[in-house]
Amino acid sequence: MSSMVRFLLLVPLLLLLLTESNSAQRVKGQRKADACACEVNATQWDFPAQTYEGVSQQVQSCGDFLGKIQAQVLLTEEKLPLINATVGNITGRLNAFEYLKTRGLYQTLHLRKLSQQLEVLQKDIISTHQTNPSAKTRSLTQEATKVREDVTKMQKSNVFNLEAVRENLRALRNGLETCKTIEPGFMSSCSQRLMKNISSPLVTKLSPYGKSYPAGSWGRETSPTSPEAYWVQPLVNAHKHGNIVRHYPSYEDFMGSRNHKDFPVAPSHSAANAIQGPGSLLYGGAFFYQCLNTGELCRFDLQTLATTRHTLPGAGFNNQFPYCYYSCRDWTDMDFSADERGLWVIYATQESHGNVVVSLLEAESLNITHTWSTRLFKKSITNAFMVCGVLYATRYIDRYREEVFYAFDTATGREDNTLALPLEKMADGVANLHYNPADHRLYMYNDNYLLAYEAHF
Repeated sequence: MSSMVRFLLLVPLLLLLLTESNSAQRVKGQRKADACACEVNATQWDFPAQTYEGVSQQVQSCGDFLGKIQAQVLLTEEKLPLINATVGNITGRLNAFEYLKTRGLYQTLHLRKLSQQLEVLQKDIISTHQTNPSAKTRSLTQEATKVREDVTKMQKSNVFNLEAVRENLRALRNGLETCKTIEPGFMSSCSQRLMKNISSPLVTKLSPYGKSYPAGSWGRETSPTSPEAYWVQPLVNAHKHGNIVRHYPSYEDFMGSRNHKDFPVAPSHSAANAIQGPGSLLYGGAFFYQCLNTGELCRFDLQTLATTRHTLPGAGFNNQFPYCYYSCRDWTDMDFSADERGLWVIYATQESHGNVVVSLLEAESLNITHTWSTRLFKKSITNAFMVCGVLYATRYIDRYREEVFYAFDTATGREDNTLALPLEKMADGVANLHYNPADHRLYMYNDNYLLAYEAHF
């Protein structure tokens, strides 16, 4: 076979090895004897190995990505019926509200409810003014009339400011409660309305139950008319439940951990009348606490061993509105407190939008006699207590310090969030903090430590 024939047979193979540009190479040859001789640069036809590897990797990556997309499509197809059902359910539930909105009834319903609340409030103000007339009750009557005029204008002109009206009603209700509860000589028993300072701990003692019970309550009998006594109540089962109250007849017995008596409030910590949360208090020979897993208040009489229950209307429970500043303290929805005016309970409701509500209680029946609403969000504080009709709230500073930063005076309806009263502690958590009108001290259950302070006015 001649050289020319061999060259012609190699031409197809050379064409297969063309570069990405597919350009042909033109060369000149010379005839020598019976052959054609030429010089060809074959380097441009080298197989593009690097390019091939890059393209192969891209193909593999595209394949993997395509597989993921296919898996997501299959998953979406499986979930699509559930998504459609959920959307349909939400749409159906919204239809009723859309109906009200498009016909202008949504505002009317709210205004009607406000009008009803205002009507009840006006009747209470008139009744209070008739039985105990004063400049304050006359002022409340005029303010209620002004609010009634505003609501009437809203209904006629379709101008709506729900929150403003609610705030006015809250202030009016607080003012009325004050008129009905403040005794003429009350100021003399509390010469200064606000605390000025808090001492360093005067009592520092480890709980008699040891370090296994960081949640609970302790203190001195809080009724000034009752004999001196001390109690410690630890919580078990994830610091939620309790059923035993340890009672000491004197301060010496408490400090010496002797002569105590354990009262079984319930047969077990999971029984119906068991204790829930650390907001408990010993007042007038009875132990007050939140009933287990309910929005009810319990009163256990240490003499008769009988338990009284009473519902706290609208109160959150089971960690709906706990003390929650910095870190949440579980099971603190309801908190008992006592001061010169009597027995209180501190809590929050859906109607108050989670803001703190304080109610004065009748100690024997647990009936609410008066209620005040604040603008303090309960989950923004670590604890709260009552002193001389004033609600105080604390917040976390660091492991060894709390700070009393807020006060709400039920006598005036005024709030003060500029306080900065330091409160020393031994550990992070504050399970229980309350005031005792018998000795003017604050008592704190601080994780495993029992602390007491002097309150200065």
